[in-house]
Amino acid sequence: MTAPQPFPHPRRQGAWTVWWLTAITLGVYYLVWYDRIGKELAGMTNNERTTWTRWWSQLIPIYGLVGLSRTAKRLNQAHILLGSTVRVSPFVTWFWATSWFGSHTRYLQRRINTLAEIRDAQRAGEQS
Repeated sequence: MTAPQPFPHPRRQGAWTVWWLTAITLGVYYLVWYDRIGKELAGMTNNERTTWTRWWSQLIPIYGLVGLSRTAKRLNQAHILLGSTVRVSPFVTWFWATSWFGSHTRYLQRRINTLAEIRDAQRAGEQS
């Protein structure tokens, strides 16, 4: 019998840092970042890591947009699991944010940072 896995913690990162690193590396960092958040969110929601959470899914035109929409939905699942009222719009993630200078990275990372802050607050409450 295996021991229960600890609740994964999302990595905090500056939203503008993600955006600038993506721009400076000509999109390479975006693929690394997308793969990382796919892994973190799959772990947090206790879901299997499917193909749309992988970095290479973002290279496939329509499939990449579907993956962004599903990432937003999985981020919503993680917020719900922590009792958060924060929600992420799948439509904004794949349509508006991507067409506005690739701001979907900032949009998603800000909500991931909020998730990390909520988790930190809950851990602090558990320890006291």
